[in-house]
Amino acid sequence: MVTIKDVAREAGVSIATVSRVINGFSNVNEETRKKVLRAIKSLGYKPMPSLRKASELLYTIGVLLPNLKGDHYNEILMAIEDYAKRNDFEVMVSVPNMLPEEEKHVLDQYFKRKIDGIILCELFGGVEYLKPFINSGVPIVALDYYIEEVVCDSVNIDNLTGAMNAMKYLYKMGHRKILYVKGPQYSPASRNREKGIKKFLDRHKDVEVFFSEHEGFNPEDGYQSVSEFLKKRGKLFTAVFSVNDWSAIGAIRALKENGLEIPEDVSIIGYDDAPYSEYLYPPLTTIRQPRWEMGQMAAQLLIDRILGKGPKIARNVLLPTQLIERQSVKKIG
Repeated sequence: MVTIKDVAREAGVSIATVSRVINGFSNVNEETRKKVLRAIKSLGYKPMPSLRKASELLYTIGVLLPNLKGDHYNEILMAIEDYAKRNDFEVMVSVPNMLPEEEKHVLDQYFKRKIDGIILCELFGGVEYLKPFINSGVPIVALDYYIEEVVCDSVNIDNLTGAMNAMKYLYKMGHRKILYVKGPQYSPASRNREKGIKKFLDRHKDVEVFFSEHEGFNPEDGYQSVSEFLKKRGKLFTAVFSVNDWSAIGAIRALKENGLEIPEDVSIIGYDDAPYSEYLYPPLTTIRQPRWEMGQMAAQLLIDRILGKGPKIARNVLLPTQLIERQSVKKIG
């Protein structure tokens, strides 16, 4: 079995230096750090956490999810676990619930346990929490998330084009006044969907989009957004575009409580193609996100990186969306 002494000999440094690199300390110059990381990779050395028995040599990847509400992250997680299991990797899952102090605690534990790689779906506490992993060469994959300050592999959805395609479809169906139920501004996916809408509006001056004052991904957010708009301004729109299917459920209830039928009085389109979308009444037209492919691709990129496969440069995968046409949008005019 390869030991820390073998790594030190291969890199031409002391055991203490190898230990500092493994433990993410910053008091190692960059050239020396790279020599040690190259030696670790070429020898296939795997640092052992003190709590792990010598017989337990499976690789372990950590997954950070902001929450498990709805179906989005659930399906992504199942895809990650499926790919990892087929490649003899274990998965450690944590849900910090968007609390920075909890994120720090989880990442500290991952680092102490010598986790082999991380799939990161959100990080509210900032990239400082990732410094130990970066310094010690632990691979990171950003999934459905952007980390501008860190060079790492990433898997994202083309949310900008997805939102534009939703707008194009509503336009084709005759809708020129649309209420957009906004998502939270902390979410890169939500911000990119708004960018897609605004890009569409730049090219179609005959369309007016009302952006909801309230924002969020949950059913109560969709309900509140539509209810407040109708109460303050009335029915100025012929269609609703909801940031996701989960909030669309609340929007549908608000419309019906105000005596509006779908799609006879108001059309609605969602985003996600959640499993329940086709079973709503009427079945929901939506933009499909390939969640299973997202999870599988993120796991593949991370495992390749851990095993030293693939190119050295960061790989940024942008997956396309797909319009799923059902019965919740009516052609007018």
